[in-house]
Amino acid sequence: MAWNILTLSLRIFWRRLGLLLSANVIWLLASLPVVTWPAATAGLFALVQRVLAEELEPEQPPARLIEMWHGARRYGLRATVLIVLDLAVLLVIGVALQFYGTSPVEVLRYLIGPIGLIGLAVLAAQLYVLPLLLVREAQPVPLVMREAFLMAIGYPAATISLGLTLLVITLAAAALAGPILLVYFAFLAVVQSVMLRDVRIRRGEIAPTRPPEDLPRGAPRGRR
Repeated sequence: MAWNILTLSLRIFWRRLGLLLSANVIWLLASLPVVTWPAATAGLFALVQRVLAEELEPEQPPARLIEMWHGARRYGLRATVLIVLDLAVLLVIGVALQFYGTSPVEVLRYLIGPIGLIGLAVLAAQLYVLPLLLVREAQPVPLVMREAFLMAIGYPAATISLGLTLLVITLAAAALAGPILLVYFAFLAVVQSVMLRDVRIRRGEIAPTRPPEDLPRGAPRGRR
């Protein structure tokens, strides 16, 4: 499962490298003011979802860079609320770990393990939560976070294996920096969106689809 998700993500990313490279650069520039980062991220995921639809579903209109702007306007506020709540939850978990870890009462220190596991699950839920926010457009943000959390613990094998893979890639990207940052964030968005799509297929929410077998595997497609 994890290998299929990663290979499909790589194939789609390579085929649409031109478009996704442009989107990644725009995302970097739009995220510089920090306060616009959530909206820019929502726009990036909106474009990636359109790319997946074009690549994996029949008779879909071509994905275009303008989808980033539409996505930022449509989902920017919800993405901002989501990220604020995410940071608040992680802060609470961090404070709880600090409090119980330094408590003079030995019984309370036993809570570090369960709280730490919850923290790891919350971090794992980040793999699903942003693409899920776009899919569950009518659902309140806290419920989107809850569903992403349940996905993370409901599919532990794929979540852990892909999470570790992305962690290694992230560490390599941080070490190399430079040009890799021009494509790195768009690639993460592709992997996360493919992961969510796979879970939705397993749940029976959407029909399974496969990339057309006659598509060339050579040079990537650029912007259309």
